[in-house]
Amino acid sequence: MSRLKHILVIVIFLLVLLYFVNKARTPDVKSDNDFAGSELFDSVQNSEDQGFTQDETGVVNDPKGRLKRKLPVTHVFITSAYFYPKSKSLGTNAVALNMVVDTINFNVENATYSVVGSNGTQELSTLATSKIEGHPSCRYAAVMASTNTVANLQKLEMESNGTKVEIPFKMARTTAPKPVVICISPQFAAEQWQMFVMHVHVANRFGGHLHMYVTSMIESYFELMKEYEKQGYLTLDYWLRMKFSHTETPYFEPNGNIEWRNQAGAEIDCLLQYKEAAEYIAFFDMDDILFPASYPTYLEEFNAEWALMPNATSLFYGRREHEFIKAQTLAEFSFTELVDNLRSSPTVKRGKVVVRGETYNHTWIHYSWHENPATRHNVSFPHLVHVQRPLQKNGRNDMTHVWKMEFGPLNETIKSEDVKAIEEDVWRIRNISRVAEIAKYLPSQDFYLPIVFKCYYDSFYGWVFDKQKKKGPEQCPNADLCELPQRDDYRCIHSDAEYYSGPPMEPFTYHFSSDPFWSKDIGCYQ
Repeated sequence: MSRLKHILVIVIFLLVLLYFVNKARTPDVKSDNDFAGSELFDSVQNSEDQGFTQDETGVVNDPKGRLKRKLPVTHVFITSAYFYPKSKSLGTNAVALNMVVDTINFNVENATYSVVGSNGTQELSTLATSKIEGHPSCRYAAVMASTNTVANLQKLEMESNGTKVEIPFKMARTTAPKPVVICISPQFAAEQWQMFVMHVHVANRFGGHLHMYVTSMIESYFELMKEYEKQGYLTLDYWLRMKFSHTETPYFEPNGNIEWRNQAGAEIDCLLQYKEAAEYIAFFDMDDILFPASYPTYLEEFNAEWALMPNATSLFYGRREHEFIKAQTLAEFSFTELVDNLRSSPTVKRGKVVVRGETYNHTWIHYSWHENPATRHNVSFPHLVHVQRPLQKNGRNDMTHVWKMEFGPLNETIKSEDVKAIEEDVWRIRNISRVAEIAKYLPSQDFYLPIVFKCYYDSFYGWVFDKQKKKGPEQCPNADLCELPQRDDYRCIHSDAEYYSGPPMEPFTYHFSSDPFWSKDIGCYQ
């Protein structure tokens, strides 16, 4: 019996020893999907073998894994939401959601989002179908999702597995200031007021209304825009940085991982605002200026072009590169002189579209990725006058040494009667007493333009245009990490808002903002 006990002890000892040997040889591995909540935070924060780190707010630092690192929850920033009692393309009682979505954690192409609408007497849960409009080298992309809900919508919620969060929404516009609305991409550290004065007067001459998105802008320039807004030339709108006020699961920082400050999202927002109100909606940059070739107004020109291709979904205008010498002060600004020294390049770059609201529900920067190219009407003439190179009279123009182009005589049609009328309009605005006072404080020399140009060139344009720089995979077109020095003599107005995060939800956790305002306390940043 004692011998049997002895053998049993030896067996137990060997079994225990074998257990600990196997445990030492087998690491405790969990797949991405096994992690959840704070457990993931702790595991990621202190684990170098995961290949990435995470700060105390939940932001993941993993540059090499920005397009492959999968996280358990997809964070969504809702840029805007609109309700349409009746839409020609979206239907009755339609809801359109303009969002930024992390596209890497799982395939969100054609993803559906659970939406709950209520009006006090009825509640309806529906699925919003979506389309992505983004650059494939960016982790986040602009997404438009739409559904149909209850009449007289009073409350809008996003839902997942029984958890809901209420989000703000706006009624889509039913009237527009003019039949043609030009959506201008978001401005940041903006100082090129000469380009703006040129564009706003040209647009006004031909019956266009500018819808301006602003992230940050030199204060005097912003005040000048406000005066033009009072005169009915434009509408100022906020373009906000995305912020997640609270998270319990990790995420990649969105502003640095989306194409050009979510420019596509701004175009989508403008489209959703005006799609039932304006006859035509154009998506231009500040330096994209259109002079009609055959008709006295944009409306007539666009109608004529559309008549050439009645089944068109958009009009596509190429952009011809131009340079001009700009005035140092508003008192010196002469539209006649500007046109006289405007020089054209043979280079015509990828263009921009003009659409009707019923043919477009979402768009990218140049056109919608989901549009059939066969129904995109390419306008052969005129081209957009792309004044990307405004030259200083007396200052340095370093960008001309880096980005070399050939320029010659003006190769677009600008009629003398239009030049005269625009000159008179500039004169009228310039002699408004408030404008004359603001003009004293407008910048006379470039400061941010060469900094931003170099930043863009180093982060993207150099990769595209300089073959020597084409090393490694294509980068997300983004310059969010560029250093923008601040000045005491020229302060910026910056857009801001109240930011909110919904409760932890899977697979989507939602973030949004409300009550936007203009701030003098942030600075000249993106």
